[in-house]
Amino acid sequence: MSTDSPLRTTASTCCYCGVGCGVLIEHDGERILGVQGDPRHPANFGRLCSKGASLHLTGDLQARALYPQLRLGKQLARARSDWESALEHAAGRFAETIREHGPDSVAFYISGQLLTEDYYAFNKLARALVG
Repeated sequence: MSTDSPLRTTASTCCYCGVGCGVLIEHDGERILGVQGDPRHPANFGRLCSKGASLHLTGDLQARALYPQLRLGKQLARARSDWESALEHAAGRFAETIREHGPDSVAFYISGQLLTEDYYAFNKLARALVG
């Protein structure tokens, strides 16, 4: 990255929920350096929740989980896993819990930041597989 890159600001919309708050993204053309609320935006008039205020941190690959991790016991540390093993483990735990305690023992806590397709998939999962 060139040290000559000027700091720029781009107006955008926060992606976390359905409110559609206006954000001003500070960047150098390569990296997002900061985010603040857009005082001229009618949805939030410059205010942001904690998720919106920390939006710039989502671009930091050092702070993101890029691979699945499993903790196979409460006293054990998490360990990196492959996707197939992690999904098989999760499916097995769901099946075991439903067998032992019934379908009402499983719930999903989802949020307004999901896409329509995500809601569809969760509803299918809950109704068709969990019951």
